[in-house]
Amino acid sequence: MSSLILRKAKLTDAAYIVEIYLSAFISDAISLLVFPRSTPTTYNFWYDMIIAELTHPHAHFYVVTTSTQDEPDYPVAFAKWEDTTAPLPTTDLPEWPEGADTEIANQFFGSLFKRHAEIMKDKKHWYLELLATRPEYQGKGAAGKLLRWGIEKVDEEGVEAYLEASPDGKPIYEYLGFEEVDRLVVELEGKGEAALGEKEFVECFMVRKRKGKS
Repeated sequence: MSSLILRKAKLTDAAYIVEIYLSAFISDAISLLVFPRSTPTTYNFWYDMIIAELTHPHAHFYVVTTSTQDEPDYPVAFAKWEDTTAPLPTTDLPEWPEGADTEIANQFFGSLFKRHAEIMKDKKHWYLELLATRPEYQGKGAAGKLLRWGIEKVDEEGVEAYLEASPDGKPIYEYLGFEEVDRLVVELEGKGEAALGEKEFVECFMVRKRKGKS
């Protein structure tokens, strides 16, 4: 495999970033319920959001690329880190794509936004909002590059870091110093069972305490 290169994301990466997200979370019950892959409005929702957020001054989008036969700079993973100047999330929710389970969407994302604001209130912190890798490149070090970039920034500033993780992903973050402080359990009421056989969805809220300069 060609080497993996970390670089700052560009507007021209937006379509790749959407592709990466939709493929990386193809086995995620909430993602499938809220962002149905069968409708083009899901792609448009993500593309418009990424284009808008790439220009936010407090948002730091990075991609990991590799060289393929067709493309010398092919994005295979991305992350969105928000720095300490980002406002805490509000409970304002977007208009979801056509076909989305709006009840689940509002419950899940509304709870995520609320708990983030409650847990990190008055604390300077970086927030790892998104991290995704194409399935065929998972386990090859791309995510680690994106995580280390953000953690270096966190420690340089001597602040805390915050993220949400699945129970399966939690050990990776614990290895990097994050600790679970709470969790959200969403009852899928049979809705997730059609796709994945899940009766509930669990999301862990994790904080990494200050480890850099005081």
